[in-house]
Amino acid sequence: MSRRARLLAACLLVLLPALPARAQDSADHQYLQDRLAGDSTLVQSRSELDKFGAEQGLLGTRIQDLQLSTEQLEVELTRTADLIAFSEARLAGITARQALTADLHAAAERALRRAEADFADRKQLAAERLVNMYVYSTEHRTALSWQVSDVHDLENRHVLLTMVGEHDKELLESLDATIIEIGERRESLESLQQAIEALATQESEVLAENNRNRDLQAALHAELQTRIQHLHDEIEALEAAQAEVAAIMAKRITEIELEAAERDRLRRVCFDRPRQPLDSDGSWIDCPAVGVVIPPNAVRWPLVERVTSEYGPRWGRIHEGIDIAGTHGAPINSAESGRVDYAGWIGGYGNTVIVDHGGGMSTLYGHMHDLAVSEGETVSIGQVLGYVGNSGLSQGPHLHFEVRVNGVPVNPRQYLP
Repeated sequence: MSRRARLLAACLLVLLPALPARAQDSADHQYLQDRLAGDSTLVQSRSELDKFGAEQGLLGTRIQDLQLSTEQLEVELTRTADLIAFSEARLAGITARQALTADLHAAAERALRRAEADFADRKQLAAERLVNMYVYSTEHRTALSWQVSDVHDLENRHVLLTMVGEHDKELLESLDATIIEIGERRESLESLQQAIEALATQESEVLAENNRNRDLQAALHAELQTRIQHLHDEIEALEAAQAEVAAIMAKRITEIELEAAERDRLRRVCFDRPRQPLDSDGSWIDCPAVGVVIPPNAVRWPLVERVTSEYGPRWGRIHEGIDIAGTHGAPINSAESGRVDYAGWIGGYGNTVIVDHGGGMSTLYGHMHDLAVSEGETVSIGQVLGYVGNSGLSQGPHLHFEVRVNGVPVNPRQYLP
């Protein structure tokens, strides 16, 4: 499993929070799932993880393409190295042939010089002999004739001189032929040497071109390796960013789990003690805010007497509550648990207490003679708030009782049993 897959698996495990030890109802579970799905931090983190994952995919594809190019280039480098080795071997053979041809050419040069020297010596010797023979034959022919014993001996000496001249001639002709042959061989060797030099030049150019190709391929290979490393570095940076986002998600999920667990604890208090949902520190729990709606029959009558005026139109305007008759000084009880939002004088209401029950619901108690609670105090259902009086705009001792939802007066009858 890749590092990215392991990271996403871990995130999924984190996204499946453990439920509290006490079983939750489907609404609680749905609340937690909705919080996890709709939290802006988690939504943004998931979006970032998706983006990081997409970027990693693109980088992985680019790395694969570059690795394929690198492998192809390595094949080309191997082929170029083989070509270089082949050219070097050929060039070494050509160099050996050049050396051998040079040696043969030098040997031919030396043989030609020797033959030319021999020819010159022979030619000079023959010339000298011919001169001597001529001088000897013209100036001393008579003397020579006196020295021979007979005519036959004279003829033999003449023949001998003629044979010496013919021999010199043949020798000179042989030496001349040798010189010509050696010259032709030298010219052939020179032509061969030129051809070998041309071949060596051509092979050197091929070798140089192969070396240039190898250098270019090696440079490109190094560049591809560098680019691949940079892409790996980018992937590592993305993985680090993913880890940071995952840490943020884990922290936020823990916070949401704690919040959900706290909400569940408050809900249990509201279910267990709907008429007095006090927290451990004595503060009032807003039950509707944690999804617990106290049924209407939980609201009790603040004063058990007859109703003298109902909610609705009266004297040209809306009577926003009900009037309950009562004996002066009779205790007035809180219709529901809550927190005293106001305790004091309000115009025509006279001495008034307003209790906030949470979830936007509050109750008002007017025309009191005296108050028994103060503002900010937490009260339970049935607790005495004050006493029946005739304060404010009133025509006799009674209680003006209102129920307000989000600040708007509603008919109290729908909440009273």
